Amino acid sequence: MLKFVIIGIVLYLAFSINTIAGIAASLLAIGFILYWNIPFFYARNGSKAFNENDFEKALSEYEKAYKTGRASADTILTYGILLLRNGKPQEAVTIFNLVIMNTKNKDDYKKKAKQYRALAYYKLGNADDALDEAEEVFDKYRNTVSYGLLGYLKIVTKAAADEIFAFCKEGYEYNSDDRDICDNFAYACIRTGRFDQAKKIIAKMLEKFPTFTEAYYHGAMAYFMTGDYKTAVVLL
Repeated sequence: MLKFVIIGIVLYLAFSINTIAGIAASLLAIGFILYWNIPFFYARNGSKAFNENDFEKALSEYEKAYKTGRASADTILTYGILLLRNGKPQEAVTIFNLVIMNTKNKDDYKKKAKQYRALAYYKLGNADDALDEAEEVFDKYRNTVSYGLLGYLKIVTKAAADEIFAFCKEGYEYNSDDRDICDNFAYACIRTGRFDQAKKIIAKMLEKFPTFTEAYYHGAMAYFMTGDYKTAVVLL
């Protein structure tokens, strides 16, 4: 905001001298604004590519934005998430660390970066570190992502079945419309023998998220465990 106030003052002074000076200052101001906002344009192109499921282009555009050195914390965080999505967890950790260590960034961005860094740790094979980080963030920052992430990590690190069920149930009560939270709770129900409850959750998931692979897999598990092999095969 301050830079735009300064630009306004400079333009006022330039036009106070004469019209030519004012026009020259205006052109310079436009050039500066375009230069400063290049990361925004790259990020916009990246978002468009992501919405079109062109994840490689999305990553490329966000990388360009990041490399300008003028990208916002939100853009840098998204770049890290795209690195993670595109199978580059180590590079993602580096980006998340930059967001976390930058004292100018708001706590909200730092907490989000820690959430995704936990997932990157898991992708790198550091499941215990991932779980510790996710639990640390969850204690201070509870939202849909933190419930989904911590529930998933409890499952893959083979926490006690009752602990998984209690946590995933809490997550489901927090947001029963989130795909990952629903899937975690469905698995927790299967793990603890609550097959009918799992089927209800999975039916809801299949209706709302018909392309979500895990819903079919866990649905097949639930029906197989109750002896309905025909439906299990169909789901697989």
